[in-house]
Amino acid sequence: KFSTLENTGALTLLYYDSIWIPAASMTPTATNGGVTGTKEFATNDINGDYIAFDTATEQYAEFQLPMPENWDRSTIKAKFFWSPTDDTGSTANTVEWGMVAGALSNDDPFDAALGTEQVISDTILAGESGDLHITAATPALTIAGTPALGDLSHFKIYRHVSGTDDYGANALLWGVLVQYKATNTVAAW
Repeated sequence: KFSTLENTGALTLLYYDSIWIPAASMTPTATNGGVTGTKEFATNDINGDYIAFDTATEQYAEFQLPMPENWDRSTIKAKFFWSPTDDTGSTANTVEWGMVAGALSNDDPFDAALGTEQVISDTILAGESGDLHITAATPALTIAGTPALGDLSHFKIYRHVSGTDDYGANALLWGVLVQYKATNTVAAW
């Protein structure tokens, strides 16, 4: 979508873009961290790195990145790519995923509070552990702090077992797709 700014005649491009964060780029937390691993699907030798999240204990993984310079510094959304570990569930079972985030500017303490969590629930598909599951988008998530150009954004993701999650085995997270709105002009450094 294109829009013309009033009184200036400047043209601004408004669009959405996304960033893929694979599980291999995430770090399980030291306290209640998920467990990393690699799974091979035997028929075609397809391999994927994952983080396994427990069914009873809320476990976490984190990643950091400077958001793209054209990000509008507003809310974001995420989709979780995952699979069940076994076929003991049913299509009536659900897994819930959550995310919180915060922005760190130059000279900010690393140990800053993160924003309000957003959670999305996903239903187990008929193919269970053999199928990739992709959640719907989370509700809009606010990155805590006051995000500014060049900040380091810190994300914490987890399996939200204290909600309606009722799948009785580990869930394997393959990665997260983060969507943001792009409206800012990128200038040379």
